[in-house]
Amino acid sequence: MCSLNDSINIPVEHLREQLDKVGRLSRGQLPVYCLCRRGVASAEATRIIKECIDDGSGRIHSVYNIHGGLQAWVENVDDSFPQY
Repeated sequence: MCSLNDSINIPVEHLREQLDKVGRLSRGQLPVYCLCRRGVASAEATRIIKECIDDGSGRIHSVYNIHGGLQAWVENVDDSFPQY
């Protein structure tokens, strides 16, 4: 329904099949930040990507979960961001 500028949206249920794409986009050098509405799905996405990093199957450098998701973004960074 909404996204941050320059972000790539991959639903967590499709993440495993898109890990190669994530690796290509991060070029093995850029960190990956997981973000969702409230922080629950992004925690799961972070876990999935961390497994990929740990087993060496992807070209992903690092992964971070944005705790609190877009709701926290609105409360702490940009209160004009649309809420859903």
